[in-house]
Amino acid sequence: MKKLPPLGSRPQVAFWWLAWSFLAIPGTLAFRWVPGDAPKLPRDGPFILVANHTSFFDPIWIAWWLFRRSSFMASAALFHMPVLRWLLPLGGCFPKTKFVKDPESMKTLAERYAAGDVIVIFPEGTRSFDGRTREVLPGIGRLVKRLDARVVCARVLNGHLFHPRWARYPRWVPVRVDYDPPRTWGPEATVEQINADISAAIRVDPVDPPTGLVSLGYRMAEGLPDYLWACPICFRQEALIARGHGLRCGSCAASWTLDTRNYMSGEHPLWVHEAFDRIREHFGDAELSGRAGLVQLRGKARIPVAEGEARLDAEGLHVGALSMGFEELRGVSVELQNRLMFRRAGALLELIPEGQSALKWGHFLRRRLEQRGGS
Repeated sequence: MKKLPPLGSRPQVAFWWLAWSFLAIPGTLAFRWVPGDAPKLPRDGPFILVANHTSFFDPIWIAWWLFRRSSFMASAALFHMPVLRWLLPLGGCFPKTKFVKDPESMKTLAERYAAGDVIVIFPEGTRSFDGRTREVLPGIGRLVKRLDARVVCARVLNGHLFHPRWARYPRWVPVRVDYDPPRTWGPEATVEQINADISAAIRVDPVDPPTGLVSLGYRMAEGLPDYLWACPICFRQEALIARGHGLRCGSCAASWTLDTRNYMSGEHPLWVHEAFDRIREHFGDAELSGRAGLVQLRGKARIPVAEGEARLDAEGLHVGALSMGFEELRGVSVELQNRLMFRRAGALLELIPEGQSALKWGHFLRRRLEQRGGS
């Protein structure tokens, strides 16, 4: 692949401003970006901009209102996508391998900060499926302390409703971004204190979105059974069926209608995140089984590793004749198109369950690793 212009070069900067200008009108009209609370933000000098992560469009939403060129830390998996691997570097993005140490990424970040850039980071490490804010990863506090950085905290409101991560279609809803004034921490501040402050500053309430504007959606429930991989009433796995705005269980016949707020109205009304919590609490540390394939991702190549009966139990993950203990696994994440990825011995692997939700397997795999102090 032809080498792209490096971050900060004239061609890359020109592309960034061209893209920013092109998005101005459709962003305010079609996407309904609504100005929120925005104190006087720095017009020059570097700072780190951190925000909750709700949507693939978050980098555009939070950087557009700054009227300053920005650099973005993005998931390394995106740089293997056919079109994105070209567009992301031109748009100011640099790759970061999730949940593992990435010295090259940290070097790039430090260089761009020293050059006076705004550095955009989503410290949760992954997009939310239901709007709830996760705890920030511990590395953000260490980074802020090492750079003695200025930090601006932002909150994206309604981003999880514009195009829920599990949804097949976007919606027409207002998206607002609120910003806090810049802040710094003195040398006496601990990494834990910085993490806690940032975590509190970017937290949002998923059931308290901006109101007063009309919101519309198309076939809003479709895709939801990937996230709600069991019925929240009878708990039958893979039983939910979505059609249009409607959701029903093929086992107990419970049914709901989903609205633009992710509220499931019906005989058993629930918010989407409440339905997920019921499922999670019911199954606890359940074991999984079924057929699955395992491939290694090396650039654009997909190398088969194992295939056959798969099982996730207290001992580890087993696919065909291959068994992997939890101590071998790192960096479990769900990427674009609900692809379940993790690392083993430095290799990037993708698990492909047959006839089951990859989000379900990802949930239980992360749960097992977190119980053992892994990522």
